[in-house]
Amino acid sequence: MEEKIIPDVEFFAQEINKELKESLPVQRAKLTERLINFSPEKISELHLQDWYGAYWKILDFVQYINEPPQNRENLAKQLIEVANREQNPVKRQYIAFALLICGKIKEFNALINKNLWSKNLREDFDTFFNFNKLTGLAADLRIRANVRRNQQIKNFLFNKYADLIKKYADSKVNDKTCPKVSPKHYQIYFCWLQGEENLPPVIQCCYNSLKFNAGKYKIVFIDEKNFADYVTLPEHILKKFSEGKISRAHFSDIIRINLLEQYGGLWLDSTVLVTEPLENYKEFWKMPFYTQKFFQEKSSFCPYITTPSYGRWAGFIQGAAILHNPLFAFMKEFYNEYWRDYDDVIDYVLMDYMIDMAYENIPVVKKFLDDVPINNNRVWSLLKILNLPYSQYPYEKIFKGNFLNKLNWKANIDLQAPGTVFDAIKKRYGVQ
Repeated sequence: MEEKIIPDVEFFAQEINKELKESLPVQRAKLTERLINFSPEKISELHLQDWYGAYWKILDFVQYINEPPQNRENLAKQLIEVANREQNPVKRQYIAFALLICGKIKEFNALINKNLWSKNLREDFDTFFNFNKLTGLAADLRIRANVRRNQQIKNFLFNKYADLIKKYADSKVNDKTCPKVSPKHYQIYFCWLQGEENLPPVIQCCYNSLKFNAGKYKIVFIDEKNFADYVTLPEHILKKFSEGKISRAHFSDIIRINLLEQYGGLWLDSTVLVTEPLENYKEFWKMPFYTQKFFQEKSSFCPYITTPSYGRWAGFIQGAAILHNPLFAFMKEFYNEYWRDYDDVIDYVLMDYMIDMAYENIPVVKKFLDDVPINNNRVWSLLKILNLPYSQYPYEKIFKGNFLNKLNWKANIDLQAPGTVFDAIKKRYGVQ
């Protein structure tokens, strides 16, 4: 990208220094002095070397500045594998701290015992009484660093695209500018760019569940061969996608916004499992904007939701019962300008930043989002139990209060184990 977000490293180092002086022995505060001059490019050189000495440096650069969640998950898996083989207690200390940095509190605690830590460490942490305090401090810093980073990115984008935001600030919605989608033309979009013949098992379950529960609603399957039959994208976006500068995930985001702006209807990510007939919730499909929602106000967001949505919307479930919805019109034009300016995304959840800016600066969009009731607030619960015995989690327990459930086809799911929740889902939706 031509312009970069520069992390406020010095401020963050000073903040950690203050926290350490209040919470841990003063000598540990000296570790933060190197943070100010620490180069993010050198993170690859750290590996498992001196994890404890680099604790606060890694806390900033790995966890919050440049690493997406999937990278942290992969790192944690590697650390656990190393921990299972490692006999050296000093190295196990480093691994434990690294897991704590990645937010793996359970795995961190599993490596703690009175024989693991050196005399100096036992003294530093008051014979383990301060470990909970350290864990809480790390979690608090994670939250605050994420919130600060989100604000930095939003400020950058707002300043860069201020004129576009201003263009849509006074958007009006009426039958002439945004006609309603007739019920018989309300469509549901399912996208897997590699094609229907290449669906992984988890995606196949989700697609079959949609077909099973769509009822009268038409399903439009989008892939690389047919997306141009529905939307016309700018040449510079098509070129950057063909060059690999735009990933499949972000290309599908662009397709999604164009579809919803032009035709209305409902977009469900290919990892959304539908577990009830959609006709049971037709009041949602009549709304000018619909999304899954945890919380009504940003001030009451769950501290563990660290994307810019803070649970007020979900990018993977969006719908509109009107054409040319100002939110999707703004996002469509934003994408066109952004990908003309840059060759990569400033953050994986770029869409969330766009929605957040629209929410704060386009009154009609704020009303749309505020009017969406809290729904499917256990949308992530199913993903956590897919490998557990189905006998412990029957359908009425799994899906109570939810008809949409977010999965992850890259998650560590045992695809062939018998008797699991995922095995029951495969059988229910006819997947081998």
